[in-house]
Amino acid sequence: MTQNDKLKNLKLLAKRYARATGQPQHAALDLVAARLDFPHWNALTGSAKGEWAPSEAQVATIKAFVERITSYEGLTFDHIFGGPDAVTRGEVRGHPYALKTMLGDVRMEGDGWQIILPENPSAAPRVEIDIKHAQNSPMNDRVLCEEAIWIAKELMQSVKARRFADWPRRATKPDAEGRVRHPFLEIEESNLWYCLHCDAEITGPQIAGSHWHCPGCGASPINIFAEAFWLGPNEEKPVPVQARAEGQGTEPIASIVDPRPKLDLSKDQVTHLIRAALFEDATNASERMGAGLAEIWVDDDLDVVVSFEDHYWPEEKEPTAAIDVAAVLGIELELEVMWSDPLFAWPGLGTVTQSTAEYTRMMLDAYRSHGIVEERDANR
Repeated sequence: MTQNDKLKNLKLLAKRYARATGQPQHAALDLVAARLDFPHWNALTGSAKGEWAPSEAQVATIKAFVERITSYEGLTFDHIFGGPDAVTRGEVRGHPYALKTMLGDVRMEGDGWQIILPENPSAAPRVEIDIKHAQNSPMNDRVLCEEAIWIAKELMQSVKARRFADWPRRATKPDAEGRVRHPFLEIEESNLWYCLHCDAEITGPQIAGSHWHCPGCGASPINIFAEAFWLGPNEEKPVPVQARAEGQGTEPIASIVDPRPKLDLSKDQVTHLIRAALFEDATNASERMGAGLAEIWVDDDLDVVVSFEDHYWPEEKEPTAAIDVAAVLGIELELEVMWSDPLFAWPGLGTVTQSTAEYTRMMLDAYRSHGIVEERDANR
């Protein structure tokens, strides 16, 4: 390999590194030079015009460094995109961990602790310690914690490199006017962008530097647009985003958590439980329709009013299973009847069978004998 070939290889490796990390190419070139003990790329090329030349071993070292960031061969598709089966196991100072990705985030889980690196590069790492291990968690050791975060960041670099490989280069590299191209809406190119969540106005370099997450609220790239089309003419116009100062927000945020499942009953949960009980109370096809048609209201105290459709639920029938569920939950249950047109004529047909299919046949036969059925065209 000639000296010129070696310099070309170094430049190509720097270009690969720049694309994978979203950095400007000049920064990647300077990084390569620094790893060869030069202050910057120009100093390296200046020395190469004299007697110095990079050795094959030095080129191989730079290649290994870049490939550690840009190679995806050791990562499965699931690991890159957060599949459930992709887990890397290891130890940090004797403490076992499982490393995986989930929806763009990187998670490292140990015995009673986990570290979360959000996809948003401006968001701080989160260190969560199980309350049962609060006093003796290895994450209380600052040096060990930093080492674990560094391991997680290595995986995040590869995940980002894979993501950037699918993005247009202009998505991470603004042009001279600050224009960048949206990574998903590739026809969109602008030097100003707007966040659907917080209405912030973001410059091209700002949005590229934050990997297309809003620097203000952290919203994901799918919420970033070249126009604030959702704002009306009389609504307040977007204001420039207040970006964090350099280094701000990167210190890990540690918290003590209780991982046990917590039930805080909601109106929706109570509604589903009561309706499930109504189906349990139903003894025929008609009553099952009544259970489905019943209107269930839940107030702020989670007390319930059930309004039955009179054609399908017998007025004298008490929904005992629903009453029992309300008693278990410690809430009040009020029953009432509403009157409306039945879904089908002869609603009582459903009281003589438990089979919905049998009820449907009887109902259609009755319509054919005593009414009108608009038959469906079998060829449609």
